[in-house]
Amino acid sequence: MKELRTWINHSEWDVMFGGTETVALAIEWVLTELLRSPENMKRVQDELATVVGLERWSVEDTHLEKLTFLKCVLKETLRLHPPFPLLLHEPVEDAVVSGYSIPKGSRVIVNSYALGRDPDSWSDPEIFKPSRFLDTGAPDLIGNSFEFIPFGSGRRSCPGMQLEMYAFELAVAHLLHCFTWTLPDGVKSGDVDTVEGPGISVPKANSLVAVPTTRLLCPIVLESHNV
Repeated sequence: MKELRTWINHSEWDVMFGGTETVALAIEWVLTELLRSPENMKRVQDELATVVGLERWSVEDTHLEKLTFLKCVLKETLRLHPPFPLLLHEPVEDAVVSGYSIPKGSRVIVNSYALGRDPDSWSDPEIFKPSRFLDTGAPDLIGNSFEFIPFGSGRRSCPGMQLEMYAFELAVAHLLHCFTWTLPDGVKSGDVDTVEGPGISVPKANSLVAVPTTRLLCPIVLESHNV
């Protein structure tokens, strides 16, 4: 029983902290792409102003299901910048794919980064275009559409996907609802780079620098407590 509790404990830590890094990287990529695309930034912030209201500073769970375009922005970010570009899978039976024999139990590395930018599956694959996910029949996140598998598919899909997407969506909603994001003086949207750094996950090679200013009609009150 002690070994079982230890295994469960370690698995929980993997889910919690594995999701923390990928969510943090994904948030930076969202802001990067939106600062490069002011029209999409305006559209998603207009949606937040309509659904949440600029007199409210807190985005609630009930608002998230109504933020249709925000969800498209997150999906498009994950298409271009998947949390883990290389996914490890293992076939449960012998298979033949495109003429190649893949024995049962083989270690198969799937390039989700390349799948998300495949011109045979996506129109304008290198362009940040969230509206593509508004179309009927657009790929979902749960691995049923193999051209879009940022969290993997099947039994090897990410066990923390629901937690990561909830944290991702809520964090981005708050950042975009509460603040207007601009670039430093002298920096234009076309100057923001999307150069990727090395790693198992894919961070920005150069950290994003942006300037937030409040966009709410009511002030944000920060409470301090003496400990």
